[in-house]
Amino acid sequence: EDNGWISKNVMQAYNKIEFKTDTIPSFSAKYDHAYTTANWFNGRFDRMIGKSKLSAELNRNFQNSVYSNSKGKRFNFSIGSELPFHKNYKVTFSYFRNQAELNENGGFNNSDLIIYLDEFNATTLNSNLNSASNSIFIQKTSILQEVGINSFARFFVTSEYEEHKYNFELIEEDIDANFFSNTYLDTTETFDSIGFRKLILEPILVLDNLNNGKSILNLGVRKEINDKSILNNSYVLSKLNMNFNNGLPFYLQGKYHFENAWKGNYSIKGSTNLMFKKETIDTIQYVSSLFVQVDFSSLLPSYLFLNYFGNHFKWNNDFNPTQKITFDAQLNLAKFSSIVKLEVQNVSNYIYLDENSLPNQNNENITAGRISLKKQWGTKHIKLYSGLGYQYSTSNLIRVPSFYTRSSIVYEFKLRKVPFNMGSTINFFSKYVGLNYNPAIRHYYLGKKNVGGTPVVDFFLASRLGPADLYIKYDNTFYTLNRDLFIGENYPITNSFLRFGLKWNLTN
Repeated sequence: EDNGWISKNVMQAYNKIEFKTDTIPSFSAKYDHAYTTANWFNGRFDRMIGKSKLSAELNRNFQNSVYSNSKGKRFNFSIGSELPFHKNYKVTFSYFRNQAELNENGGFNNSDLIIYLDEFNATTLNSNLNSASNSIFIQKTSILQEVGINSFARFFVTSEYEEHKYNFELIEEDIDANFFSNTYLDTTETFDSIGFRKLILEPILVLDNLNNGKSILNLGVRKEINDKSILNNSYVLSKLNMNFNNGLPFYLQGKYHFENAWKGNYSIKGSTNLMFKKETIDTIQYVSSLFVQVDFSSLLPSYLFLNYFGNHFKWNNDFNPTQKITFDAQLNLAKFSSIVKLEVQNVSNYIYLDENSLPNQNNENITAGRISLKKQWGTKHIKLYSGLGYQYSTSNLIRVPSFYTRSSIVYEFKLRKVPFNMGSTINFFSKYVGLNYNPAIRHYYLGKKNVGGTPVVDFFLASRLGPADLYIKYDNTFYTLNRDLFIGENYPITNSFLRFGLKWNLTN
């Protein structure tokens, strides 16, 4: 799903502001610190001012790994206000700002040595590159106007302005590195950048159910105007929410693109949620629920693969739309404290990065699936949360471990009336021929090395002191015993480290 180094793992982009409705102003803060190497901070504020709402959120992360020339800084900020000017007219203003700076050493030429070496520096391991630096900046301003037409119809108009900037930089010594010999088009450049601005207009008509006030039908158009005309995109969208006579809900959503390179792209998604209940004379008990969703799409990949994106990359531009049908089902068994999930996908015209980090397209049909089970056991003081899953793929191009599991055991106790939780979490996935990591494009490509097969064990201790939660966690505890933990041959490995966490809810 991730078509380039502008990764969802790099940024925390907020799509919207979710307003709280409490009349008491609230502020929550979280701070997480890993000894000498990393810290994370999150703050959230919500306040009702008369009939208006004000909300803000901030994230600031810094990570400095155990390796030289490898660190990351992220700053994410959002603020919004909802103003009801009239009973039939409401305006929501919001602003988002996301920024990241990443420096990476790109892993090592011979990752097998990691298992045996005690120190990581230039004299013991040769890095694939000395420095690859990315700077990513995104900001967005949004205005949402809601107009009430009558008791069952509303009209929404969303206006957004976005600005994107991406920079990539290498030091000169890395240009001729063997690791990048098949990656660059222009090996004389050490710096590359791209930026664009986008204006979005989205009018939507909403028809409501008179009985419960929930929307039945949404019809709208979305127009994206870029300063680079090749990126312009437009589509119509519709959403249908229905409840049949027996109470069965049904949801249907569709989009059709009619401009530029995306012309003819479309997607359809339908879902329902079945509730199984046990009724007595005066009570109704819900014993389980079944959620089912089917999604079909025929879409061109992101423009990163459609257009020449900077000096450093070889992107093909003749791909066909990728067609994918997905079936999802989730069964919640309340009586057994269990969840069973099933996901099956069939993909044609699959796009992947080969052993040289170059994009290719496979015209065959590929089927991949996953089934997982989560269950909770426990007594008054000891609880076990366990999940395991099985995965498969009919093609070697989609590489996933066939078996994975995650389990946590927690001991709950009180000391001088203060509640404590103490326990451990174990993560494990089976060995498989995995992926390699290219730091230049911040994306995985097909590898040749077996990865996985080693459990990752964490220990934690948490306590609640009034409105504050405190915890201590030791991540990757047995790293010194077995260092064969990397998921990609060129992906930097995290050493064992100690984390301290604080979450504090402040109210007046």
